[in-house]
Amino acid sequence: MPGSELFDHLEIEAVADVLKRKVIHRYAYHEVREGNYRVDEFEAKVAELSGAKHCLAVSSGTAALYVPFKAMGICPGDEIITSSFTFIATVEAILECGAVPILGDVDESLNLSPESAEDLITEHTKAIMPVHMFGAAADMDAFRALGAKYGIPVVEDACQAMGGTYNGKALGTMGLWGSYSLDPNKLLTVGEGGLIVTDDDELYNRMEYYHDHGHIHSKILDRGAEGKACLGFNFRMSELQGALGLVQAAKMQQAISMTRKTKATILDAVKKTGLELRDLPDREGEIATQIVFLLPTPEKAVLFQKAAKEAGAGCSILSGNTWHYAKHWTTLREGAMYSRNRCPYDCPYVEDMPLYRPLEWERTEKILSRAVMFGLNIVMDDARVEKMITAIKAGAKAAL
Repeated sequence: MPGSELFDHLEIEAVADVLKRKVIHRYAYHEVREGNYRVDEFEAKVAELSGAKHCLAVSSGTAALYVPFKAMGICPGDEIITSSFTFIATVEAILECGAVPILGDVDESLNLSPESAEDLITEHTKAIMPVHMFGAAADMDAFRALGAKYGIPVVEDACQAMGGTYNGKALGTMGLWGSYSLDPNKLLTVGEGGLIVTDDDELYNRMEYYHDHGHIHSKILDRGAEGKACLGFNFRMSELQGALGLVQAAKMQQAISMTRKTKATILDAVKKTGLELRDLPDREGEIATQIVFLLPTPEKAVLFQKAAKEAGAGCSILSGNTWHYAKHWTTLREGAMYSRNRCPYDCPYVEDMPLYRPLEWERTEKILSRAVMFGLNIVMDDARVEKMITAIKAGAKAAL
């Protein structure tokens, strides 16, 4: 599914233009850049596409999770509720604040269960962060109601779902903030990069200062004369990434249309197999980067996987997904950190540190152990699509 599948002369020309002008830094050099601010333009384009008031471009999807937590003032001992099925960056961003990731079970959408999240709320909960896994929305009506009921901000990890929607609204724009990843495996990629969207003016200002050493940015003053609002760090995006992003943003809907068309073709061809899809609260809004079927039992999922592979198109069983399932993260359980300050693992602000044992997520295990997943590329020729259809039919025949 990587957006690089659609790279052509437009991306080459955009990057070459930046190199020819020899201004790669997104800030400063005002006198020689001739009014060209590619990252600024990229941010404005994403804000327009998403309907958000503000967009901040940063150096990675991980930074797009960490920077807003810092701007919120998340501190040691604070608890953030999120999903046990996500990419580890979701958890690492919380840990880097010294805060405690509280990992809930998923439901059959493969996203955080609102019921599980509610059960985990304590007096220390500072945010609830659903993750829109595999390009499809979590139940944002339920999460927004949960946030309102308890007076807790809802924030969105939409790193895997840029361009997706929930009831017509862009994923990432329904909470206090939302994050997107632009890494090499995303539909919109700049190599490495991330985006944060928000409608909150004060939060945006704090993020914007923090992500660049506290600078109060100016297009008139030199960087040395700008002044600082705070101490910060460096999570800037470069003009090269901004230029790539501008071109990729213009292709995003094309990419989504292509994955949706491919998925629709495959599902139409296998609709008589009796296979059950994951239960999405808004199926029309997904970006269609994966196909997930839920088999009746883990044993039948194994039979499906074996038959599909033999028929020419392999699939994964998601309980074995080491990238996304917290039960496999031994570094999380062991608190394998290099910092001398081991908060939250060894910290006076944390009374009850979660153990992060595989047995903690019984419902998640029951769902993921019978979930099989096929990944889709943006560009898939008829032969490859037909092979996947044949494999799915073979899997269904073996398992059902």
